[in-house]
Amino acid sequence: MEPGGMGPGRGAGGFLACACFFSENLFVPRYGLHLRYWGDPEQLRRDYGPALRERGCKSEEEFEAVIQEVEKEVQRRKELDRHSRERRTTISQNYTPKHPELYTLQDSFLAPEFVETVKYCTSSGADLQGLLRHVESISDKRIFRLPVFTEEFCRAFIEELENFERSEMPKGRPNSMNNYGVLLNELGMDEAFITPLREKFLCPISALLYPDCGGGRLDSHKAFVVKYALREDLDLSSHYDNAEVTLNVSLGKEFTEGHLYFAEFRQDPKPVPRYIEVEHVPRHGLFHRGGQMHGALPIASGERWNLIVWMRSSALRNQLCPMCNRQPDLVPAEGFGDGFTGSPRGGQPETADLCSLT
Repeated sequence: MEPGGMGPGRGAGGFLACACFFSENLFVPRYGLHLRYWGDPEQLRRDYGPALRERGCKSEEEFEAVIQEVEKEVQRRKELDRHSRERRTTISQNYTPKHPELYTLQDSFLAPEFVETVKYCTSSGADLQGLLRHVESISDKRIFRLPVFTEEFCRAFIEELENFERSEMPKGRPNSMNNYGVLLNELGMDEAFITPLREKFLCPISALLYPDCGGGRLDSHKAFVVKYALREDLDLSSHYDNAEVTLNVSLGKEFTEGHLYFAEFRQDPKPVPRYIEVEHVPRHGLFHRGGQMHGALPIASGERWNLIVWMRSSALRNQLCPMCNRQPDLVPAEGFGDGFTGSPRGGQPETADLCSLT
């Protein structure tokens, strides 16, 4: 594979991360909890002891196991950039794609309805009401669905992912909650596939759907594919994304159940969350706000692959980190980092007038 598809390297575009990545939103799967940990076991006991006990963490030995699991995750995150860089190098030098033509985005990969929708969004006088004639509005939670890819592309893409999965190449976890899938920047699909997909196609749609979430200023992303199957990941606990806008595309294959569910936006003060279930439709993508609480119900049979694109607006997140709800404490990062820009530790991040984000 040519190295040109590896995506931006260290410092490309000046993207950074927030230091909260090493202490916030640490997921403990066996208890279904996201924790904050500052390196002090007593802090964890004070803040989460009751919630852990309610979920079955009764003994001191079980609490110690949680500490070990959390500290292991913190260490994994600290080494994440280095390990990812090593994997990208190994993959670029040694992996032979099954479908190399997929690594450069082509209009023929896209559903005609999707292309028409983007054409409308970039036309003179385009507005939200006009766009809603091209997309399916799922609920008042501002979730929208439309066809994205062709059936032929989805079939070939899954074949490529399975080819990589069978290879002896090193593989990273898509995120802290999914164990099975592929990080597309490591596979070499960032520069020539995901970046033009975001810039030319996803941003025009997001600008009309989510102007208040920086939809017109989505200048970075994290893209990965997740896999759900029996004896692997079956479901996904409730969470919100590290993104302003998320696209979730159901690629296939054959499967039953495993619907997505959506609750309230994470900042909405609702004492009793109101859930809706949303069925996966092959080739179709769901747009939703990154802060929308959501998860995936257990798959009952078969195998499902989903493409996830977390899109980020530095203009918004430079002012408030969506993961810790504080002004970001910026630290160096690989590639697009977590979508922040500015100067690490001590510099003032760039900001923008929120009213101009349309």
